[in-house]
Amino acid sequence: MENWDPAIIKLLSIFMPTTFERRAAITPKSRFVHYTTSKNMLEILDCDEIEFRNTRDMNDHQDVEIGIERVQHWIDHSDSAALADTLDRYASGVWGEGVTKFQDWLSGLRNETYVLSVAEHDPAENNTGRLSLWRAFEKEAVGVAVVVNTSPFVQLADVLKAYSSPVAYWTRQQFVGEFETVTASILNNEHFVSHTSRYVLREVIFLMLLFAATCSKHPGLRDEREWRVLTNPLLWPSTMITKQSSGAESGNRTIYKMPLKNRPMENIVGLEFPQLIERVIIGPAVNAEAIREEIVSKLAEKNVPQPAAKVILSKLPVRVKAMG
Repeated sequence: MENWDPAIIKLLSIFMPTTFERRAAITPKSRFVHYTTSKNMLEILDCDEIEFRNTRDMNDHQDVEIGIERVQHWIDHSDSAALADTLDRYASGVWGEGVTKFQDWLSGLRNETYVLSVAEHDPAENNTGRLSLWRAFEKEAVGVAVVVNTSPFVQLADVLKAYSSPVAYWTRQQFVGEFETVTASILNNEHFVSHTSRYVLREVIFLMLLFAATCSKHPGLRDEREWRVLTNPLLWPSTMITKQSSGAESGNRTIYKMPLKNRPMENIVGLEFPQLIERVIIGPAVNAEAIREEIVSKLAEKNVPQPAAKVILSKLPVRVKAMG
């Protein structure tokens, strides 16, 4: 976060403390991993584009609903009173303005939020990938884990209008506890908050609620360690992320695609091949070796150095029968 405005860092640390801590923990040695199908991986390499999917079309369309329900329950009950009272000391009524904006945007958040998902990659998974995520693929699909550098995901490049955040896997009690931490942090930074404009306070309240709603999942899924890159064409129109159709075979759903193209003058770096890809792990599959050879060939076309060394087989056994 070295290139970020100090005021933004301060606001993030106060109003989104867990997100701030998770971002601060990312180092140049950290890696993210994008689990996808081998077919999609080859399409990404062919087109130099990556896809943002509507949250309604994700594997679990209830992902966003869980977060929205948690936020609404918290707002509608007395749990939010302490935070509201604290903020209203500095700008009377600002809490209500931020909440009203969030509620006015609920339909747009539900229907027009598009997501690119990655996960934190553990070095211990470098040869096998994560078993729970391999199990998420349909039986006929060959899964691949594309390990990438983290820098494109933690840069602040406003021209993209796409914003990354770690996913929270909180219980209801932990959810309430996060906002108690926000209240305490505001009081501990009274001078800074009191000198922040009403407009900025309203917007940061809105964004705090937006990311809590769109980046929260069931605590039983915490093994995923997901990060989401969000874009919303209604809220954040972008000239770099373009609307497309996924095609008839995928039900003609609307998707958005972003070119994997560096724009250093606008602080967008690390998106291009060969810098982007660190490793590719082929998941359990009968034809894993053939898939590996195809991906190695594509990486060579993209001038990725030593592609054969970057693409490995997980060598996890292929289960022909389910447990039971």
